[in-house]
Amino acid sequence: MRSRFLLLAMALFVWLLPLLIPGWAAEKKSLLSGRAGKGGASSAQPLRITSHQLEADHKNQVITFRGKVIARQGDLTIHADRARVFYEKKEAGNEVREIVAEGNVKIHQEDRVATGQKAIFFNGEQKIILTGEPRVWQGKDMVSGEKITVLLEEDKSLVEGGPDRRVEVILYPREEGGPKKGRP
Repeated sequence: MRSRFLLLAMALFVWLLPLLIPGWAAEKKSLLSGRAGKGGASSAQPLRITSHQLEADHKNQVITFRGKVIARQGDLTIHADRARVFYEKKEAGNEVREIVAEGNVKIHQEDRVATGQKAIFFNGEQKIILTGEPRVWQGKDMVSGEKITVLLEEDKSLVEGGPDRRVEVILYPREEGGPKKGRP
């Protein structure tokens, strides 16, 4: 039971990335509450994590997955070189405090992809931070910067530039069946 909860929580931070691009926001739902957006991951679906190694350090309350980590639940897939799940022991069971995915992080769901070198989900603050050349695509549209922060409860995201990297957004026009450009 404890392992299943921790593994489900690992997928949570990725499921909530839809706030980064406006088209994703309508599908935001929490896995821990057992609700999911259309076609997305749901706690009713099995979560399968594969890696070359798993280390459970109960004294320090951390579970580490190493070596080509792949987590799948429904149509959601997370790839990373390593993932650590930090938890706190509670009377009713364990509670996830923080999840850290590092090294070649790639999160894929339908036509949405997020990449970076590190992704951290802070459960208590309901916050996700992507760093290490983070980029998020939906179809061909893309946003990137030095750091991407998502505040889940506030339905906000912040993309920050740095000294050598500015925020960049690329949006492609949508075809809408209406009149063509230059026509009334």
